[in-house]
Amino acid sequence: MSSTDNSALLFQFADDASAADASETLQEFGYDPVAHEDGRLHIHLEGSDLTSALEIALSHGGELVEQQPMESTALAGTAYGIDGIPIPAHTVNEDWTEAYAAGDSNEKNQPDGLSNWDDDAPDADDYRPDGGSYDYISGDVHI
Repeated sequence: MSSTDNSALLFQFADDASAADASETLQEFGYDPVAHEDGRLHIHLEGSDLTSALEIALSHGGELVEQQPMESTALAGTAYGIDGIPIPAHTVNEDWTEAYAAGDSNEKNQPDGLSNWDDDAPDADDYRPDGGSYDYISGDVHI
């Protein structure tokens, strides 16, 4: 990992307005800036272009204060968004049978090894609204 990939940069600006302008411009270019009090702003470079970030911050009067490398665990969390996937506790494998959990998909009481078979479901042909015959309209209809 090079010193510019996957790192966090902290910039200091003369005032909050300059930091806000820089933050808006950085957002337009795809960065995710975080504003702090006293005109400070930091961004995470996750494979982003360091040169563009520096040019944008410097053009708004910012100075590079600090650069910190980001840990790999933080990168994995942002890449996959693991915390952003809610999984309700009541949906987690409560309906698994013992045979399915053991890896045996051919349960003895189910046809064709299927589980959760619905015996009350209509036959496959019951979903057809007609008999499949479409010859009831003449092809020589004129208006």
